Amino acid sequence: MKTIILAGGFGTRLSEYTDLIPKPMVEIGGLPLVTHVMSCYAKYGYKDFILALGYRADYVKSYFANISMRYADFKVNIASGAIETFGETAFDWDVSLVDTGLKSMTGGRLKRLKELVGGATFMVTY
Repeated sequence: MKTIILAGGFGTRLSEYTDLIPKPMVEIGGLPLVTHVMSCYAKYGYKDFILALGYRADYVKSYFANISMRYADFKVNIASGAIETFGETAFDWDVSLVDTGLKSMTGGRLKRLKELVGGATFMVTY
């Protein structure tokens, strides 16, 4: 079952942090807030995530695109640029990152994810 995390708001109540980074990426205990939420779901076997992004989507995408370099050992093929991880990894999740628009509301964000979810049952959280 897919778990959708609505992570596109401006985070105005945390403005001292969110002027530079999006709210899901504010660190708590050395990890971004969004990874703590994902860990709660993963604990119960839900490891297929879709992040509905908006504000600073590029920042969140960059974090997850480079997560292997932060938490796992890896090998780089210099000629092709291919990266292969090995050994233990910190997370065994599938994460889809979708820019659902800067000013989209909840319904609009979910509608943009319709094709990724299909007709399956899914969960949604903030």
